[in-house]
Amino acid sequence: MDDFDQEAVLAKVHLVESDILMVSGSLVDGSGTPSSDFDFSVIAQSKDERFHRDTFPRESHMRYYTSGDRVKASFDYLPHSLLGVDVEYWTVQEISDLLAAHSQLYNHMKTRARKSSSFAASAVDFRLLSRLTYGVPLTNAAGFEKITAEIRPGEIAYTAFRTAVGSYPDFRDLAGMWAQGDHESALIAARKLGVDTFRGLTHAYGNTNRNPKYLARFLTRLPDSLSGLTGRFRQLNAYGPGSAADAADTILEWLDIIDLAFAAVRRVRDEADAFVGREEFLGLLRSELHRTMSWNAEISNEYCFRAREATDDVPSLRSMLSAMERREAVEHTLPLHQWASGRAAPAGENNKSA
Repeated sequence: MDDFDQEAVLAKVHLVESDILMVSGSLVDGSGTPSSDFDFSVIAQSKDERFHRDTFPRESHMRYYTSGDRVKASFDYLPHSLLGVDVEYWTVQEISDLLAAHSQLYNHMKTRARKSSSFAASAVDFRLLSRLTYGVPLTNAAGFEKITAEIRPGEIAYTAFRTAVGSYPDFRDLAGMWAQGDHESALIAARKLGVDTFRGLTHAYGNTNRNPKYLARFLTRLPDSLSGLTGRFRQLNAYGPGSAADAADTILEWLDIIDLAFAAVRRVRDEADAFVGREEFLGLLRSELHRTMSWNAEISNEYCFRAREATDDVPSLRSMLSAMERREAVEHTLPLHQWASGRAAPAGENNKSA
């Protein structure tokens, strides 16, 4: 890191005495580079002149982000340096509201067995939420400890997992591209499915950061027993096949390591207190089925894919791909009709059977 003047940094932060100053971001979580910015959050006891566009104490060349008249963040660079100083401005009440919104989101996601994008409409700033789990207070440590006492990193990791782990619609798209012989597009789809699933694996081990930018670094923090698997992922993700002729084999290799990642998720999820356990997850799957469904290969394949998050007793993704290429249902032993027996169709859009 370049030499810098601490006072020059703090001059761009605009503190008052009662503030909590938190430093976070890549320089704290270990994923930073020599040109990473300083990422600060100023948590004020209440709004003051720094929160207004006209009275914000900005300097020349400083950029700042506003929402209406509310200044939310400022961005500047240190003189003669590539180091940036990014500052976000929050109040204690806003942090409390954020934690309450996440608690509601977590409770909702515990009732779902599908990949979810509910966080997008949940009023949860997931980036800030993650930073609060590892940020370091530079001022008012007692105040910081008080507001972060309500943070439950395991629950944050679960909501991150539920929004990341690979989904059946992505696999179905991959299968369609494969059946057409469009291996280039199928390879891109396989890579996405793999990245999503390995992101989910890091969350199963407690990672709260959803940013895929440093996924390779997050994977190195997993147990040594997974180093062979994560090494294969990093090789495929970063370098891909040697040539177009290798695309089909590379897609199948992606499916193999995705299967292994799901197996690793199954092994660890029962040990993660905030995660929905395997039996409970299968119960959520059962609750989606009902006796009046239009049974077809698509329904069978979908539940076969999704159940692998919680049970070993499912065929490989290679087998699924082969069956779907033939437009058939893959053979499995999941008792879907038994699960659906006696259940009525879901009411409304909550996807729960009566």
